[in-house]
Amino acid sequence: MDYTRLISVLENPPAVKYPVVLPDFFVDHFVVYDQLNSLIEGLKNLAEQGGGNLLENEQFIRRGGNAVNTASALLSLGISPKLIVTTDQYGASLLKALADPELDLSHVHTDGQLSSTVSIETQYMGRKVNLMVSDSGSASDFAYSNLTQDDLEVIQNSGLVALVNLNHNRRGPNLAYDLFTMIRASSKATTFMDMGDPSGNPKVIAELVRRVIRPGLVDILGLNENEVGWVVQLLREEVGHKKITSEHPQDWLENAKTIVDETGVCIDLHTPHYSATIDKKRTIVFPSFSVEGRVVCGAGDAWNAGDIYGTLLGLPKEDRLILANAVAALYVSSKDASHPSISEVIGFLRSAPALSVDGTKLLKVQ
Repeated sequence: MDYTRLISVLENPPAVKYPVVLPDFFVDHFVVYDQLNSLIEGLKNLAEQGGGNLLENEQFIRRGGNAVNTASALLSLGISPKLIVTTDQYGASLLKALADPELDLSHVHTDGQLSSTVSIETQYMGRKVNLMVSDSGSASDFAYSNLTQDDLEVIQNSGLVALVNLNHNRRGPNLAYDLFTMIRASSKATTFMDMGDPSGNPKVIAELVRRVIRPGLVDILGLNENEVGWVVQLLREEVGHKKITSEHPQDWLENAKTIVDETGVCIDLHTPHYSATIDKKRTIVFPSFSVEGRVVCGAGDAWNAGDIYGTLLGLPKEDRLILANAVAALYVSSKDASHPSISEVIGFLRSAPALSVDGTKLLKVQ
């Protein structure tokens, strides 16, 4: 593949307006265990004996939340995002300690509650999985009314506003509607939304589709293969706490096309095998890069950061997908869950990295 055009832009990028990312910050406590079955059996044995200590695992704490992780990845790429989140004083001190010191924390609200997650990274049926147990804290009720006048001015003057992780938020559809309606009325900023995994709160999908997506308030809807299954299920008027599951990469793409046909939204889809951007006129698919995966949690946030930066740069859609795939590949293959710099992305593209075999089969421009 020839990445010359993209590399040329990344070596001398034009100035772009800053993005705004909101509204969640989580403290993530990671527990890394070799196999899920062994973990479950070990916990069961401890419970049967009345308690005890399970050893032979790795644990660490990192800054988390889709908004904070996306903002951190954007900062590593060389732009200065504005982060708007709510936590408490303790959470704010943890964020300051865990985040890059260059990350702008001037719009962190401290009048809420700490959000936290225990993230179990393990293997199940030959696949690395990330199992999260979360206390949503202030991520459960962030509302448009929480935004200060300074927040609103920052939003109105931005180039793109990314609203993420609405699955935790009981007020998510209201927040999205109020925020994006304001942007449409008083700003030229691009609107970007990634609702997150809705399996714990499937009711959020119907309201977002009805009030936000169908009316055209979202310029780019970011989804993964799991989330397109949930949304297309709603559009087919199926009910129940289940999702349309498929192991076939082509089905994920067809589900995304169905959503676009039904709602008119532009979808940027990211999956383990390929990414795609789909609108009413055109579908563009590009295979993922084949790398050794060391990190599971946060891959979607890294991909979104590359996608957002590519959007701000005004890249051709093909190049935007390549950039997002490269950022995600470097993140998931890192030893310490670090976000790549733009120079690392350029070096990666120059190395002629291998492409996903399954994704390559789907490479097409329609």
